Amino acid sequence: MSRLAHKRGRPSNYRKQLKGDYWEEVKRQVRVRDGHKCVCCYELINLETHHITYYVDGISIVGKELDHMEWIALVCEKCHIQIHRFINHKLNPKNPHKLNINQWKIQI
Repeated sequence: MSRLAHKRGRPSNYRKQLKGDYWEEVKRQVRVRDGHKCVCCYELINLETHHITYYVDGISIVGKELDHMEWIALVCEKCHIQIHRFINHKLNPKNPHKLNINQWKIQI
């Protein structure tokens, strides 16, 4: 891997792997809903669409994100790393006490 792969401002592997018309529509709707800024730090660049959870009532929402938009958030690359690094973060998928985006926006 080249030294440029991790340079700030370059798309992360996460952003590169998500493609297709359906995912583009999900990203568009999330960006509009969240005001084109990170819901954590309000950064305007390097934004990524984050799954707060992958399962609702034991059923996978992957591929059905438009039906479960409250479990998707717009975060910057830096916050996305922090969310996944700290299990107690309220937007971490592994946190048993995670908040959906509506609850998160009320909290902050």
